[in-house]
Amino acid sequence: AKQQRRQVAHRGRGVDVILDKWHLKEGQDKYAFMEKMVTDPEVAKVLVFSDRGYAEKADARKGGVGTESQIISSEVYAKVAQDKFLPIVYERDADDEPWLPTFLKARIYFDFSSAENFHDNYERLVRAIFGKPLHKRPPVGKPPEYILTDDKPSRWSRPLLEDFKEAVAK
Repeated sequence: AKQQRRQVAHRGRGVDVILDKWHLKEGQDKYAFMEKMVTDPEVAKVLVFSDRGYAEKADARKGGVGTESQIISSEVYAKVAQDKFLPIVYERDADDEPWLPTFLKARIYFDFSSAENFHDNYERLVRAIFGKPLHKRPPVGKPPEYILTDDKPSRWSRPLLEDFKEAVAK
């Protein structure tokens, strides 16, 4: 009941959740449903919730998780720049590494493994779903005058260097 309330809350915040418990009915093909979630261009994001059990089953290709991971991993490997699959980590191992299946280990994930991480990662997740990142790339300005002329620049001024250092730090 608690999980169902969460999905309803997300729908109330503008996130259209497709959940197998709601959309997959008796008599329907669960593998076709999983494949559709991966290949349907109208499904913008697929959240992959991972803990030790999920990661181990996915890597061993066991059960429904194994089938799901076979479908997802081929898409992930085929489309390296892919941002449809959003890994969500719920558990870390003894070395504080996230439990993720091998095909997702190189992906940037959302860390929900502790209460301390929840707030920042939840906002990042919602921003990712809506395509509204917190950090936006600034527009490119005009090149310096000396680039547009044949004059040689003397030296960078100290304020320019300080501005550059500050920009890199941020």
